[in-house]
Amino acid sequence: MIRFVNPHYLHLFWVIPLLAIIAYFEYRWRINAMKRWAQQKMWDVVLPDRSPRRLLLKRWLGAVIIGLLIFAIAGPQVGTREIEVTREGRDIVIAIDVSQSMDAGDIVPSRLIKARHELNRLLRQLRGDRVALVPFTSVAFVMVPLTLDYSAVITSLEAIDPTMIPYPGTSLAEAIKQSRRAFRPEGKAQKILILITDSEDHDSKPLEQAAEAAKEGIQIFAVGMATLQGGPIPIKDRRGTITGYKEYQGSTVVSRLNEAMLKELAEITGGEYLRATRDGSEFRKMHDIISGKTAEEFESKQYSDFEDRFQWPVLAAIILLLMEEAIPPGRIRRKKDYFIKN
Repeated sequence: MIRFVNPHYLHLFWVIPLLAIIAYFEYRWRINAMKRWAQQKMWDVVLPDRSPRRLLLKRWLGAVIIGLLIFAIAGPQVGTREIEVTREGRDIVIAIDVSQSMDAGDIVPSRLIKARHELNRLLRQLRGDRVALVPFTSVAFVMVPLTLDYSAVITSLEAIDPTMIPYPGTSLAEAIKQSRRAFRPEGKAQKILILITDSEDHDSKPLEQAAEAAKEGIQIFAVGMATLQGGPIPIKDRRGTITGYKEYQGSTVVSRLNEAMLKELAEITGGEYLRATRDGSEFRKMHDIISGKTAEEFESKQYSDFEDRFQWPVLAAIILLLMEEAIPPGRIRRKKDYFIKN
């Protein structure tokens, strides 16, 4: 299998046939010019150092040389080399609340949109860590298992919204339970659970699940994605337009941050609680903390890598260049040396 590092240079190959055609017309022009200068039987005497045929050959060799250099610049690679890869990093599971209250606008533009934006930036800073994604409401599921493909996680992250799970409410216990299952039991890497929620848990006893997570070596970094003042929960139609706000017994429901719960979850597991800020500094702080933790080797395998092969077309171009320079511009010729005869 062959691939190119710079395939856009291959478009320059159109120059090669153009040069070949120009060289041929130059050859015809020289033949006609020599005919106007002297009769063909006198060429060996008056033009002994000119050979349009050999000049044509030199021009065509030059075009081939240019083609080989274009091929080399394109960076041909062949997958023939076996190399060993060892990765070091941590296992990170992102559990993100997608309940209806995450649409509240006390964090602009909304709690969920802000969380997705900051997670996107965090994922682009990670190096070597495996990441999983677990959205949750009153139920949770592993949407993306542990992977090094951050682009897949980012794509899935952008697709989540409060309508993806048709079960209302928020269960932090279920979120932690499903996140525990996302980790590899046999894994030796540091296990980190990033729990992003407005913390409106409906008596699911998350502290028990946090205690189990602590036994498995999982640290919870809880991000309170709401404000203490809170905000109303919008009701949207199918087009995403706000048509009103959630009410209970005639009063507008205000969703507020429950910091005490999140702090306790983080404390039980030896993690940390962080409150959402306007500039997302809590995610930068979390990245610094996670990066400072010991990274362990968790994968080592053999696989085929692509090896550069630009040397061969360059070598062929050098050989042809030497041949082209060795061809003399003319010689004492016979009539059969010409393509065009009288």
